[in-house]
Amino acid sequence: MSDAPQRDMFSGPLETARQLKERRRFGEAERILTQALSATPADRQLKASLADLYYRTDRPREAIQLAGAMLREDPDDPRALVVMGNALLQRKKPREALEYFRLALEVAPTDYLWLRLARCHLRLREPGEAARALDEAERLAAERPQALRLRAELARLQNDGAGERRVLERAARAAPADLQGFFLFVWPLLADLPPRRAALASQRLREAPGQERNPHLLLFEVEQHLESGDQAAARERLEGLMRQELDAPTRQRAEELARRAARGETP
Repeated sequence: MSDAPQRDMFSGPLETARQLKERRRFGEAERILTQALSATPADRQLKASLADLYYRTDRPREAIQLAGAMLREDPDDPRALVVMGNALLQRKKPREALEYFRLALEVAPTDYLWLRLARCHLRLREPGEAARALDEAERLAAERPQALRLRAELARLQNDGAGERRVLERAARAAPADLQGFFLFVWPLLADLPPRRAALASQRLREAPGQERNPHLLLFEVEQHLESGDQAAARERLEGLMRQELDAPTRQRAEELARRAARGETP
């Protein structure tokens, strides 16, 4: 009897689990995948989704075990190769992870895999190889936040301050024009920086047209100045922020930070 009906039957649980993972409802997704696998234990899509869930929930050992079992059945399974690479990178083994990402690239070359390759080379402090991998990723999909984030990291590895500023300028040009979309696009680049540098980089990003009074960037700068102990700069940003029309969550957060600034506390 063909197993096609069974696969169709479990396309629902697989899609449901994917959506739950996107919403970070990992416990529910794991229950769905485990139940589905108990009924169809040979389903490789379900196994790959569960292995990915283990990786996403910081359980690299379980991810490696399941992905390894899949690779013993099919050494060229790109899903298992990617999970294995991700889990090894999570365990701070970039050299081993690199080999799995290279194998996956031979099966299915994507910008995501080139970015994972670049991250491994950066962890190994191999700037030339990282730059080549980023070039390949950007050839397939240019100006993605994660690619720009790695470009900025590469510039820092090379002590290239001007290069890092150029990456920020690229991000400002590529980001959506709406205030929240702009912030969400550039935030990954800011998140890697220590507080003082993050606040300065955010201030530079606000030089982009239409972003001068971006409340999300201003709120971020307040948090960074408080984190670095610069109460005066935090109060200055708060004063400008509180003069704006703010949505309720932003105003609530700004008022909370104002109280902490008055008490000399960090966020």
